[in-house]
Amino acid sequence: MRVRQTLLIATLVSMISPMFAAQAAGITYRWVDADGNLQLSDTLPPRAASQGYKVLDPSSGRVLREVAPQKTEQQRAREQAERQAAQQQQQAAREQARRDRVLQSLYGSEEDIKRVRDERLDRMDGRIRQMEGSIERMEAAIAAGHGDEQYKRDLKKLRQSLEETRTERRDMAERYESDLQRFRELQRQN
Repeated sequence: MRVRQTLLIATLVSMISPMFAAQAAGITYRWVDADGNLQLSDTLPPRAASQGYKVLDPSSGRVLREVAPQKTEQQRAREQAERQAAQQQQQAAREQARRDRVLQSLYGSEEDIKRVRDERLDRMDGRIRQMEGSIERMEAAIAAGHGDEQYKRDLKKLRQSLEETRTERRDMAERYESDLQRFRELQRQN
């Protein structure tokens, strides 16, 4: 119990002593009031504390410390958005550097990129032709009166799959074109 009281007293003294030290040291506060007038005092009104102030050495008038005004919610939100944007830019730069390393490790020349691109696109084109052929055969079977509802649902799924594959092919072609352009940029930089 005695230890607890001692700790409590020590905590209170440590919290109160800076206030007494400031008064004993003769600290002066300087701020601009709501009317735009410069104010000097050894006590600081709460409004001045929120609007920012300077702590002066009363004997020399030298600024010992400057306390910035409290930020508005909008200012804090803007700063947070700026920090997030900067972090995203840094992340994007790191990701681009990683992609550049991978690109340069995979390909030795533009021709390598074109060759791999053409091989992969040819395989995709083959898949697309197979799917188109299957769709034609299924449509012909349905037109001839063959195939039940499940067969028609399968045809619908195959058409959807064909569209997804065509989209995948377009995306792949765009990625290879982008890789080719970036590879050229990196080669010019070296």
